[in-house]
Amino acid sequence: MAAIIAFSDDPRFSPDVRGAPKEGPGAGVLTDTAYERCRWLGMDFGNKGVRFDAGDVKTEFWLTSRQKTLADFLPVVARWGISAEFREVVEAFEPGLHQFFPIIIRRPNGKPIERLDGREVAPGQYFIMNPLVRINSLLPEECIGKQGQRRKTLNEVLRTVDDLCVSRAVIAGRHLWVDAYFGGGELFVSDAFLAAVEKKGLKGFRVQKVREA
Repeated sequence: MAAIIAFSDDPRFSPDVRGAPKEGPGAGVLTDTAYERCRWLGMDFGNKGVRFDAGDVKTEFWLTSRQKTLADFLPVVARWGISAEFREVVEAFEPGLHQFFPIIIRRPNGKPIERLDGREVAPGQYFIMNPLVRINSLLPEECIGKQGQRRKTLNEVLRTVDDLCVSRAVIAGRHLWVDAYFGGGELFVSDAFLAAVEKKGLKGFRVQKVREA
């Protein structure tokens, strides 16, 4: 078995973290210069397996919703915001493979933000992750719809509905990846990775089990 982890549907774990104190042109995850370059090249941070430079990503982000605490896995301008503890798990399984950009998250009014364990959010505690493994892992003919129908092509696969299946041969040795067909919104992880995250008690994501064949 493998699994998908995605941003939680629980409002407690779904903060609105922006790249600027107010919504507007500067509210993205990339700096203005990097954004213009990527827009013309068709690059998408976090979902295409493309490496970025440290200066491409903003370092300061803003919590504009009313959540009192932040979890270990959260959307940062719809990209992968993770805690230092979550990063430790990634690095334990795939050291040096993915990119992590340190960020600080603040409130526009300057009031402190706490983590789930009561610590105040401080520099060094949060990162934006850029997964650098992007592969075609799904087996459409093994994905099954709610009525028991087997899919024939990837275009028929409903990612939030179907009983999904990935290729055991393709994902062998992998622990965290983005599926090239889905293109974003979910991270695929190995069973061992998921077990390690859950053992550490990390929060902020929902889980969908995925079969292997």
